[in-house]
Amino acid sequence: MNRSIFGSATAAVALLVALLSIPAIAENVYYRWLDDRGNPVHSDRPPPAGIDYEVVSTGTSLIRQVDAEEGAVPPEVEPRVGNEFEPASTEPPKIEKNPEFCKRAKENLETLNRDIRIRMRDENGEYYYLDEEQKAEQKRSAEQAIATHCE
Repeated sequence: MNRSIFGSATAAVALLVALLSIPAIAENVYYRWLDDRGNPVHSDRPPPAGIDYEVVSTGTSLIRQVDAEEGAVPPEVEPRVGNEFEPASTEPPKIEKNPEFCKRAKENLETLNRDIRIRMRDENGEYYYLDEEQKAEQKRSAEQAIATHCE
């Protein structure tokens, strides 16, 4: 009887150690890239295939640049041949001006400034109308996009 208590206690401790180590492993790196609208994306998973991205080590402030052709890389943070990390820059990444994003943001702001009801789709594809607070937030977002992408 003592043996089964000891065995289940050992199993419980092993399970607890395994569960506690998961967040430590998961928090070592994150992935960073720009979406199709030029907005920065930070994720615990790499982007879809065909997108350049960075693997950022949270514990060491090292960054690895990954070309779109290279695909997903393992989330290891130890520098080695083929897994070259560089010190992270303290400057925010420079976002290039994009005339298409600029045009779209200006059109959005023009629409938002009209005295009309604005209809949008939610994540389920259902339509809803913006209230005044949501409309103000969308205006701020469009103004930020204009400041970022317009000359």
